[in-house]
Amino acid sequence: MDAIKKRVEESGFALIRRCISEGVVASLSNALGDDEHGARNILANPIVRALACSEDVRGQVARVLERDCFAVRGIFFNKNSKANWKVSWHQDCVIAVRKRGDVRGWGPWSCKAGIPHVRPTATVIEKMLAIRIHLDECGQDNGPLRVIPGTHSKGFLTDAQIQGWPKDSALACTAHQGDAILMRPLLLHASSQAVHLSNRRVVHLEFAAEDLPQDMEWYERVGMDVCCDFVPLRGYANSKELRSSTCRLDS
Repeated sequence: MDAIKKRVEESGFALIRRCISEGVVASLSNALGDDEHGARNILANPIVRALACSEDVRGQVARVLERDCFAVRGIFFNKNSKANWKVSWHQDCVIAVRKRGDVRGWGPWSCKAGIPHVRPTATVIEKMLAIRIHLDECGQDNGPLRVIPGTHSKGFLTDAQIQGWPKDSALACTAHQGDAILMRPLLLHASSQAVHLSNRRVVHLEFAAEDLPQDMEWYERVGMDVCCDFVPLRGYANSKELRSSTCRLDS
């Protein structure tokens, strides 16, 4: 078995060193900026869409999922001096879809940035994989992602179960600029406030490899059928225009 796939299947996460180059980091930085604490719907940005199809990113995800996997949601996080938040222990349990529907076992429903979101059955989430791409250095003082290995295989946990889960095995996922972390959404994870207040920008992309049941559709479906390999666009002239297609994280 591929070493990265084995790591993800056993622990729920894996660190990929030097996943993207300095040139790609620069292009993403120009397209996404550093003046917001975060944004939703970043797959609407053509640079991010191309990144999601690149061998550097999609190729890593495909080591765990199938070769025909596709990106279904993108979020941009930027923990800095203006937005230094703490995230309590949780699982990522919702997906973005085209429209609301009546599917047994799905719910509750919500709306984020005008897009329907829902908690599906655990079988849907269990087959997904996220990749967190670091645009900045992230050490122990930058409020890094913390995870509890192995918890991705426990299904949906209640709030009481999460609160009572032993945290002594938790690990801090420090990363260098250009590194990436593959992560199963149901892995228990959290992050503390940063002590060193500099940008900690992360491009978070979620991937799937199967269609949704019944008449439900992923809100986004970005795969090789819609993208070419990513080419760094240094000094992209219309970076503000590209950012306008995304929504603030708090919207």
